Amino acid sequence: MYVKLPAMIKKLSSLSHKTWFIILVLLVAVGAIAYFRGSDGKTAKAEYPQYYNFAGNYVFSVPKTYSVDEQSVPGAQLVYSGAIEAKTVEDVYNNKGIAVQGIADLTDHSGKGFKKYVNETFVPDLKKNLSTNDIKIKFGKANGGDNVSITANKDGKTIRFIYLKGGQHPAQVVAKEQSSPVKKITETITDLEKSAIKDEAAPIKQAVQNIAQLAKDQKPAELHSSAAKELRDKNSQTELTNALKTASPYTNGNITISGGSYAPNEFSAAIRFVKLDKNDQLPAFGSMSLKKIDGQWKLQALSLPTPKQ
Repeated sequence: MYVKLPAMIKKLSSLSHKTWFIILVLLVAVGAIAYFRGSDGKTAKAEYPQYYNFAGNYVFSVPKTYSVDEQSVPGAQLVYSGAIEAKTVEDVYNNKGIAVQGIADLTDHSGKGFKKYVNETFVPDLKKNLSTNDIKIKFGKANGGDNVSITANKDGKTIRFIYLKGGQHPAQVVAKEQSSPVKKITETITDLEKSAIKDEAAPIKQAVQNIAQLAKDQKPAELHSSAAKELRDKNSQTELTNALKTASPYTNGNITISGGSYAPNEFSAAIRFVKLDKNDQLPAFGSMSLKKIDGQWKLQALSLPTPKQ
């Protein structure tokens, strides 16, 4: 399911967990630093961990104390601090949360096309969805591409702050209002090709896909032998075989990995499982972490769902 954020702003799609507590995704936290051009064109510090979105091909730094939930609203990332209780995306915004998503309907990647999309499509939809004409727009440039900051006000109060990034892989950042964490994301969100991850992206994505396929195909021997020594030392092939068998109602279904958290030589991702059983399609969740060893990305840890008894 792809949810446009302008629609999300108004309709507030329900989160997909059965309970209303959002499950946080474990992020790798290390102190390395990279640099990007900020929204004002100046150099902005981009701290690890960085989130890499597979489908959107964009990267952004995760603010300190914040985590990325990439499963509650498929196609978007919710970024927030701590455990929050939320039934809708509006609840996430009210808890100082942030939503990030690619812009699929912006196909003209030129500067002229970007401004036309903002003025003729995005802003009119925003006014309609939020029932306000009090919209302030500020265009800018960063990383050689166009961007725009949009503030929506109603009854004298700010009700939405939105940042749109143009370029090869357009993306949008949405929050209730601008804040330091929002600024961190808007200053560091960039096309994959311009990021510090660019050389690692394809190997990471291929490794993640290979691991997911081995789990789906019930191939514990291949999964175990190709894993990092740390995983092999902690888990025997027999234990991995049993874990895969137990999780087979989920691994036989649809497996979705939207992206993950990157730090030098480390990557972690959440895994979304949906059974093929039409009577039981509530998603279950797992995770994997990889480590780069001798130039190869290897499975370091794997968490799989267990069917309820």
